[in-house]
Formats: sequence, C-alpha cells, structure tokens
Amino acid sequence: MKKNLLNQKLKSICKFIPYDEDLELNKKYSADWRGRFSNISLGVIFPNSTTEVSKIVKLANKHNLNLIPQGGNTGLVGGTAPSKNKKQIILNLEKMNNIIEIDEQNQSIYLEAGVIIENANSKLESNGFIFPLNMSSIGSSQVGGTIATNAGGMNVVRYGSMRNNILSLEVVLANGEILLLGSNLIKDNTGYNLKDIFCGSEGTLGVITKARIKIHPKPIDYSTCFISIDSIENVIDIFNYVRKNLSDNIERIEFISDLSFELCLKHKLLHKRFFQKRTEYYLLIKFIYFNDSKTNSENIEKFFSIQEKNCEEFLLAQNEKESMDFWKFRESLTEAQKIDGKLLGFDISVPINNMKIFLSKSKKKIEKLVPNIKFHIFGHLGDSNIHFNLIEPDNFKKDFYKFEERIKKIINKLIIEFEGSISAEHGIGMLKKDDFKSTKNIREIKLMKKIKNLFDEKNILNKDKIF
Repeated sequence: MKKNLLNQKLKSICKFIPYDEDLELNKKYSADWRGRFSNISLGVIFPNSTTEVSKIVKLANKHNLNLIPQGGNTGLVGGTAPSKNKKQIILNLEKMNNIIEIDEQNQSIYLEAGVIIENANSKLESNGFIFPLNMSSIGSSQVGGTIATNAGGMNVVRYGSMRNNILSLEVVLANGEILLLGSNLIKDNTGYNLKDIFCGSEGTLGVITKARIKIHPKPIDYSTCFISIDSIENVIDIFNYVRKNLSDNIERIEFISDLSFELCLKHKLLHKRFFQKRTEYYLLIKFIYFNDSKTNSENIEKFFSIQEKNCEEFLLAQNEKESMDFWKFRESLTEAQKIDGKLLGFDISVPINNMKIFLSKSKKKIEKLVPNIKFHIFGHLGDSNIHFNLIEPDNFKKDFYKFEERIKKIINKLIIEFEGSISAEHGIGMLKKDDFKSTKNIREIKLMKKIKNLFDEKNILNKDKIF
C-alpha cells in the first residue's frame, strides 16, 4: 500500500501522526527512557477505544505492518521503542485512560490500559484501597505496560508482582479479534489460565486494552525505618530476622549501596545525608498497620535496639515529611544514574542465600576488567531483585561501552552458577535478547516461539523483541 493511502486509512480510524509530519513528537515516542534505542517509525497512532485498536490491528495484519504496543514508555530494555525494521507503527494507548469501575465488595478495579498507576492509586485511596504496585515511575507508567512486562516494584514482598494481581484481561489479538480472559473471581479453576500468558509477553502476543486488577485495603498508618549497615552479611541477617518476626507488617524492604547517596547529592536530588557516617549498605523498610500504630511503632523501635550489633545507625521517621524524604531519595536513584553519565544497567535476581557470594565474585571480576568502576547497587531485597548498575570510572580514557559484552559474560555466567535470572522485572525487549538466548533453557525458548507463532503467525506485534 502506498504511503499516502496508508496514512489516510489510519487517520480515518483515529489520531495518527506520521513521522514526517511532526518529527519532534515522533522522536519523543520513538526513544526509550534511557535514550539507548531510537529508530524511525512510520508514525504514532492514538486509539480511543478497544474497537479502534481492533481496526488498527486488522489493517496492520492485512498489510504486514509491525505494531509496537506502547504505554508510558518507561521501560529500560527497549521493549516499546522501534527496531531497525522500517515498517513499524507505534500504537500508543495513553488516550485509553478511563477507570471503568471500582468494585469494593470484590476488591477489584476495572480500567483501561492507558491509566497511569499513580492516578489509579489516588482514586483508590479516596475509597480506602490501594493499587498493588509501587515503583519509581508510577507517575508515568501505565497499567497495560506494567502487565505486558509483569512489573514488580517495591511492594512485591507483600502483594506480589503484576501477574499475582490480575483477575481478567481484554486483549486484541494479531488478527484483530477481541479476546476476554478471566473474570472477577479470585478462584476460577476452569482450564488453562490464558491471561497469564499475556502478562510478561511484552506486547508480542496481543494488545492489552483493559484489565481487572486486585486492590488491597489501605493501611491506617505506617512507619519508615532507615538503617545503615556495614556489610552485605549484616544486611541479609537483618532482612531474615525482620521477615521472620515482623512479616505481617512489612510492605517493602529496599537495600541501597553507599554510592547511591553520593550520586543523589552530586546531582542535587538529595540535599542532605541522613546518617552521620558512611557505611557500605543501607536498608529502607516500610511497615504498615491496620490497628493501633503507636504500639506497633514502639515495638519496632525496641526490636532494632536489640539489633545494635548489626546496625550502625537506626532512623525511625518522626513524621510524614521525614518518611516522604526517605522514599523520595529511593525513588531518585534511577534518575541519578541516568544523569551521571555512561551506565551499564543489569536488572537481575539472585536467591538471598547466594547474594553475598554473587556480589563478591562479580565485583572482583569486573573491577579486574575495569579498575575503579562505580557500583551503583540497589534493589528490592524482599524479592531478591538487584539493580546492578555500573557507572564509568572518573576520567576514563577508553570507550566504556566496549567493555559491555565482556561484563555481560561475567554477570551471565555467575547468574547461571548461582541460580539467578538475567531479568527480574524489566523484561527482555531488545536489550537482553542475546542474554535471554544464552541463559534460558533452549526447550523453553522453543515452546515460547511456538506460542508466539500461534498467536501472531505473521509476526506483526512488537517484532524484534524478546526473540
């Protein structure tokens, strides 16, 4: 089909902006969040409804056009950016942003894929509930994108990842068919659970247009503890003790390396260091309460006084502002590393019992390869998720990115050795395709490809991603 005729057909469905009609706008949607992937697409289309999505997909299927389903475009692996394939259209769902229903009796929310997580949570909080996910990008990440990547974030230790909270999905298949999967039931044991296949599929099997998600009662109060710790051994000891003795009240447990403070101070994302002296690691914990919070706060403070041998300093937020300052610091870490310069980021998971030896071996091997490299390490300790970020050394004279493949080999080999995963929550996208192939069981990959072919025979949905 000729370009002008295609543009006309797309514009007849909904708002479509060809690349050459608004170069700057298209660049905005074509680049991933870190700016690592940025290729030319045919343009960006903005459907307003599932019906319009279906029409777009049918047209793409007929003319062998590649569609890139896109939400908030906050991913870090190039999953929603164009590849080098020229026949691509970005299918952005930001206009499908309606909260359809909050069902308090069944504790669920029914909403369109383009709803921003923060907006959903604000609406829920006014009704006495909370959305299960919480991450640094909640102000821009959308429901559909978090489902497509099986996003996690800081609350996984209590509520699980996105997959654990999905009750039903509405999906548009590659042929334009609209498919309804699941129900408003927590228990529905009737055959294969097809909705789970789409969660984590990164837009390669279908376009997620609506979802029904579990919601959770809003706590009546919370406490935030910030602890400085001198070693990873003590970090894990305290984590295990807290998990064993205070698990009913834990909402999130984050661990943060010392360099994180330095980066946030350097780039003025943090205006003061909370602790009197520097230590190797820090734990940031949020406890939630559904009863008398005063008593619970006192008990937690008593607990940490017993653990003085493992804690260098212990801070208990004295008010909401102080607590918000603690968490604002945590949420600034990704932005700080982005500002600082050349970065190699690895979103990995390693079993708690193997974390110490993994960190020790990987640091030693990488430092031997690149002396004075900066380790900007933080993550969700509650679910063994490490954001293992490497920043170029100061005054580095070589091309830092030329070391990427060798560093990857070191990390991937150790991940296999210590039973971890190359992607804890960010997915595969374009960035981790080779790592995926080299670390995943070949039989699993073959089965995944068969599933892909079954749902998308012409390979029009998010081509060049995952495989």
